[in-house]
Amino acid sequence: MRNGKGGSRSARGDNGSLWISFSDLMSSLLLMFVLIVFYWVFRYFDMLEVKTAELEAQTQELAVKSAELEDKDASLKAAQLILAQREKELTASQQELKTAQGEVAQAQAELTAAQTDLASAQADLTLAQTQLSDAEAELLIKQAALELAQTQLESNQAELSAQKSAVDEAQQALSSAQAELKKQQALVSSQQARLDAQQVQLDRLVGVRAQIIQQLIAELSSANITGAMVDDSGAIVFQSDMMFEKNRSTLQVQGKQFLNSFIPSYLRVLRKGENAPYVSQIIVEGHADIDGNYLDNMKLSQSRAYAVVEYLLSNEFTAISRPEKEWLRQMVTVNGRSSVEPVYNEYGLIDKDASRRVVIKFRLNDENLVDSMLDVLESMDTDSDQ
Repeated sequence: MRNGKGGSRSARGDNGSLWISFSDLMSSLLLMFVLIVFYWVFRYFDMLEVKTAELEAQTQELAVKSAELEDKDASLKAAQLILAQREKELTASQQELKTAQGEVAQAQAELTAAQTDLASAQADLTLAQTQLSDAEAELLIKQAALELAQTQLESNQAELSAQKSAVDEAQQALSSAQAELKKQQALVSSQQARLDAQQVQLDRLVGVRAQIIQQLIAELSSANITGAMVDDSGAIVFQSDMMFEKNRSTLQVQGKQFLNSFIPSYLRVLRKGENAPYVSQIIVEGHADIDGNYLDNMKLSQSRAYAVVEYLLSNEFTAISRPEKEWLRQMVTVNGRSSVEPVYNEYGLIDKDASRRVVIKFRLNDENLVDSMLDVLESMDTDSDQ
């Protein structure tokens, strides 16, 4: 008998150890899941930092290239200034040549006058010959100066041609650098546009609940539906006196009429293509005031939520199509909250009328949201590797 009891205790101990091991396993899995999420978030910010550094490096490279282009432009301007100076010097030399030619012509005129004087006055012959010799010597000097000016002009023209070739090469290098700069700018713009699009998609996934809430508010407003309000979590709160009488769980006629107008708009938002993949459940909650005991209020709140769902899934409710009703049947659940969540007025007192209410709320599929976000992050990593 004692051995039998000891064996029983050992079995219970093994079961306890099994449950503790199972709990540790589940805790480890949860920790691994959290670490994975934090890892991908870290990867995202790390990738964003790398992209930012790359953009800054490319911006600095563009600044360096712009500085080089400015230096080349300055050199080009300096060469143009030298060319203009040489052209001025050439013009001055040509002017001196014209002056020398004029002086030669004048000397020749003087020689002709001297010869004429020689025919008329033999006495002035010596003086005229001396003047002629002087004029000839001066002419030789000026001819030599003219030849030197012509040589300098040819040298200047050769240097000008070389400078023009250098200018043409500089212009070609400038055009090539500008084309490369435009190519780099186009690449940066393309990468930034891809990153912006992926960031918009990530922001949309993060704001799915807010998006659905805004669409619900807009849909109810456009359909001119009154008697219900949308709270910050997206839950729809119905006025209690419209749905049920006090301490009763029979759905009133006006409550059915309200559901006839409200439910099609509500399902239209949740079944949209961008929302439906993330909606996992629709919960109808019944709430009671604090009068009475907890169990009675639990039964009443549960019955009220059940009455709403019973009507929505009945043949009497024809405001939605059969596929919509089937979708609702798969998504909806009933929940009674008794009196544990009363509503307080502005003075901090319990508002019994407001506490007696029916609430319809939706629950998101967090797993699908996380998968979609991971897909976007992997896409951003792929673009970063490229």
